[in-house]
Amino acid sequence: MFRVHTADALPKKHEVAWLWEGMVAQGTLALLGGPGGVGKSTLVAALEVAVAAGLPFLDREVAQGEVLHLDYDTDARLQGPWYARVAAGLGVDGEALRRIRYLEPENPTRGLGEEGLKALLEMARQGPALLVLDSWSALFPFVDARRSDHVAEVMGYLKEIAKAGPAVLLLDHTPKPVQGLTALERGVAGSFYKLAGARSAFLLTRVAPKLTGGRDVLKLDTLKNNLAPLEDPLGIERIWKGEALAFALTDLPEEEARPSKGELAKRAVLELLEEGPKPRKELIRLVAERVNAGERTTEEALRALVQAGAVERLTLGGQGGAVAYRLKVAPSELTKVGPSGLPQTPLRDSAALRKTDSCDEEGPKFSANGLAENRGFAENPLSPEGGLEEGWTWL
Repeated sequence: MFRVHTADALPKKHEVAWLWEGMVAQGTLALLGGPGGVGKSTLVAALEVAVAAGLPFLDREVAQGEVLHLDYDTDARLQGPWYARVAAGLGVDGEALRRIRYLEPENPTRGLGEEGLKALLEMARQGPALLVLDSWSALFPFVDARRSDHVAEVMGYLKEIAKAGPAVLLLDHTPKPVQGLTALERGVAGSFYKLAGARSAFLLTRVAPKLTGGRDVLKLDTLKNNLAPLEDPLGIERIWKGEALAFALTDLPEEEARPSKGELAKRAVLELLEEGPKPRKELIRLVAERVNAGERTTEEALRALVQAGAVERLTLGGQGGAVAYRLKVAPSELTKVGPSGLPQTPLRDSAALRKTDSCDEEGPKFSANGLAENRGFAENPLSPEGGLEEGWTWL
């Protein structure tokens, strides 16, 4: 069941192959969250074009290669113009765009099931450098982002796809706004379980124009990076020049440059309570270990979270009336148990992810359109012999 090694026989050094230097590594799963409309799609489109053209992006080197973009969140009519604008901003022509395959699902309302995941695995084995998935909520509408069994199963599939070679970048949204909580404090929806499955994770927010003199500035926070030191927040300015859209690093206002201890404590509380209810003393200890926040700071964070309606305070039975905290959970989010006695998950009864000879006729299909006229993909164009049926269209 296990292969046993002595520690001295293990690799002494791990060389990381970066897709985007210091941020996103090849062969790993990365997560980019942010409020709706903040600019995730435009920023990622610019990264995709930079990878396709082999150009540095935001003063960091990128690995050149083919790009796949699976879009359940919008459609080609809306996304296509962004590619043209960011390509003009980077000063590249249509040749780079021909290295980007835009995958349009034939039935986006069904979401991405097991057959779609198998198909993506086949595509990942063809050698793309980057696979973008937009977005979690649209791709997996059947998954409860607050349930660890649901999220862990899907993230496991996505990590298997990343192991085939490409960097997989999953776009996600922040939870709905809550008065008294910033986007950074809210994190991404179901953040604890998603962060656990990603090697790197980022949050994109917009800086208030009153702090930037009216300039269009975004802030990119690094929430997690297993392969490199955590970065300070990056200030990214979007610059319009006619129809061209460029991105450049810029200094953040002092108010945005670093999150306060209170903000970090709120985020830590929310992530820890996603594991389950916690007694007050244990919660204060865990927050201190995670973000080095003092007891008073954590108490203030808890009061703010309770007032905002995100957390509820419980009095435990027994002598002394000890206090505990838990996330507020709607009745619809309670775990459902299947006939086997195991929690029901979207893929519980599915076969293990593996190389397949063909895709189920009823499974989701994609067509690549709009951006690429090149019929080949890498050196081995996809074909029914390569694992896809004739219904797949590559333009």
